[in-house]
Amino acid sequence: MPNFCAAPNCTRKSTQSDLAFFRFPRDPTRCLRWVENCRRADLEDKTPDQLNKHYRLCAKHFESSMICRSSPYRTVLRDNAVPTIFDLTSHLNNPHSRHRKRIKELSEEEIRSLKQQKTDEPYEQEKANPESGDNELQNPASEEGGDEPVRDNVPLTQEERENKDYLKSLFEILILMGKQNIPLDGHGADEVPEGIFTPDNVQALLDFRINSGDEVLRKRFETTAVNLSYCSQSQQKQMLEICESCVREETLREVRESHFFSIVTEEVVDLAGEDHLPVLVRFVDDSHNLREEFIGFVPYQADPDVLAVKLHTTIIEQWGLNMEYCRGQAYIVSSGFASKMKTVATRILEKYPYAVYTLSSSCALNIWLAKSVPVLGISIALGTIEEVCSFFHQSQVLADLDNVISILFQNSEERGKELKDVVRSHWTGRHDTFEIIVDLMQAVVLCLDGINESSSRWNTLIAGRAHILSSVLADFDFVVTVVIIKNILSFTRAFGKNLQGQTSDVFFAASSLTAVLHSLNEVMENIEVYHEFWFEEATNLAAKLDLPVKLPGKFCRAQQGSLDSEVSAWIPDLLTPPPSRTRGTLSAPTGWCRSGDQPVIRTWRGE
Repeated sequence: MPNFCAAPNCTRKSTQSDLAFFRFPRDPTRCLRWVENCRRADLEDKTPDQLNKHYRLCAKHFESSMICRSSPYRTVLRDNAVPTIFDLTSHLNNPHSRHRKRIKELSEEEIRSLKQQKTDEPYEQEKANPESGDNELQNPASEEGGDEPVRDNVPLTQEERENKDYLKSLFEILILMGKQNIPLDGHGADEVPEGIFTPDNVQALLDFRINSGDEVLRKRFETTAVNLSYCSQSQQKQMLEICESCVREETLREVRESHFFSIVTEEVVDLAGEDHLPVLVRFVDDSHNLREEFIGFVPYQADPDVLAVKLHTTIIEQWGLNMEYCRGQAYIVSSGFASKMKTVATRILEKYPYAVYTLSSSCALNIWLAKSVPVLGISIALGTIEEVCSFFHQSQVLADLDNVISILFQNSEERGKELKDVVRSHWTGRHDTFEIIVDLMQAVVLCLDGINESSSRWNTLIAGRAHILSSVLADFDFVVTVVIIKNILSFTRAFGKNLQGQTSDVFFAASSLTAVLHSLNEVMENIEVYHEFWFEEATNLAAKLDLPVKLPGKFCRAQQGSLDSEVSAWIPDLLTPPPSRTRGTLSAPTGWCRSGDQPVIRTWRGE
């Protein structure tokens, strides 16, 4: 939708000019000065918010010193910019014109002064630029603070116009994909059968626009050789960088106008062999909608103090946000990074007391709590669950998993149908993620074993991933970890779901907080009893998976002295069993079970 200039006697619009267009400021004082200088009577009764949302002024009405470029692709105004260049008299030469912009009535003295000013301007410009001719570009270079002239009245050639329209279509597709989080390719190597061509997402959107009547794209693609590469890798990279810059600048502009915002980070990602922290901002836009937008990456630093400085510097200097308006910070990271990000939050909170460290609404409370525990085993378990979810999103293996679920849940068809629906979603972000993985464990392991036994049916990538996942899941440490996490977080599952639900649910969660804390305190006071229950559930699940039960190495080292004495006491029994026994088991003392770790099961046979 084009922007029209709100200045009197100005007919420029954004689709017919390369000039920048600027919104009216929200600041009441500055906005009043803009309206007074415009001399538009119909704007005087409008609020700054209404003016900011619906009215623009083009760059022709600002002194060149008031305009600067925040990047090679974006022109912005200085904070104190006020429009001063207006044509308030040309309509007087045609008294019968019906001008849509009602200019405020001027006194005779003001009209005389303005006419004299307009008469003197050409003479002053000619005196300052004696070598300039009639065909020279108007308002060069300084108009937008750059080195190139602004081409306002010079028409584009046919080739330039076609290239501009072609690039416009490409940029619109890229920006759409960026805002909707649509991947550029869309197909993995393991998802497409050999010998079959499938278009990627970019090509699919190009075909859609052509079929929808985009004649510029149709002409470009019909007249180009079939095997010709439309864009080189460097050109694609440049286009992505331009789109990224434009989208980021537009988002940051909206954040600055809304004033208050919160900082949110996601999991650390690997870019070109280096760890980076994705950063998002949460704010309320002009339409009073709560939005959360990605704005960029910050290189991840191992030292939390250095990372805090790097994050703060990037937000302030590179993105131009005022941290005084930051009202929250939430870091969604795995347990391996949780302690470091807490240090980062503390450092920022010391400098900005209103930047409260809190839970992110985009992450379920139970998932956030699990990721906040600085234990390596939990971090490995969370990563394994993500891998399982990703692996079974492939249509080839999903059918096999459905068959296994149907067989295992013959006596509970309703739960089986529910699990089939769950595995087709991103279930690793749900409040009941750990209940799901425990229920799915047997079906997943059986399905992976089936893939390993019939590896000739599958391509190398699928068979390899299945083998690795099977070996990780067939580990008693993993089973114990997910069972314990499931049981511990069962006390906060309903509370977290209500806390991040509708307004009425939030009030209900607040009223139930005391009961939740009471339940957690009861667990702490009777932890030995709960350990026995949880360990029994883990051993039962391990029996279904035919996994050996073992003691954690850390527990063995801590109890080495007592173990030696217990083993020496059992040796005579093991060598000379009583005549009345023909088969039996010897287990660890009861205290081992109540310590929260697993006993070693020893089996012997009599003669």
